[in-house]
Amino acid sequence: MSVSSHLSPEPERRLWIIHAKILGETSRTDLKLWALTAFAAAQMALVETVVPGGRLSHFALALLCVILPIGLLALSPLIETNRQVPLLDPRMDGRHAGDCLISAHDIAKYPQIELVILFDRYLGGGVTATQYYEDIVGQIVSSARIAVRKRRLFLAATVPAVVVQLGLLCRLIWR
Repeated sequence: MSVSSHLSPEPERRLWIIHAKILGETSRTDLKLWALTAFAAAQMALVETVVPGGRLSHFALALLCVILPIGLLALSPLIETNRQVPLLDPRMDGRHAGDCLISAHDIAKYPQIELVILFDRYLGGGVTATQYYEDIVGQIVSSARIAVRKRRLFLAATVPAVVVQLGLLCRLIWR
């Protein structure tokens, strides 16, 4: 038995494990997005009750209104496009030798063709053996890009939510 024969017995299984990890990451981000969007909608009613009228109330409502479309966009099928989305996808020139090939953020930086070659070396060979394996890598790339987009939109929605919470906390303290 050669040294490398134990490295690539099942490239398909290993690719599907990477794909499942990325899908799990996407599902967790979806849950967070649903929670943040529902929280923002509920918070709008709370702001109107706790701090009716005034500049703070209008500012808080405006920030909360920003969260709702961001959350809805992130949860919509529009985010699942195969083309690059300029502000949501990582730049393709940001690749490094130390990229982790099981991380959605790092995988999303690569085109499918380049990733097939990298996965072939990363998993010990066998990935370039059939078109089927290359199609699995395509699914991995697509899922990774969706996961990264959703994560970035979640982070963009989190910032206004934190600002509103800090504003309300200050309002309650100085009341």
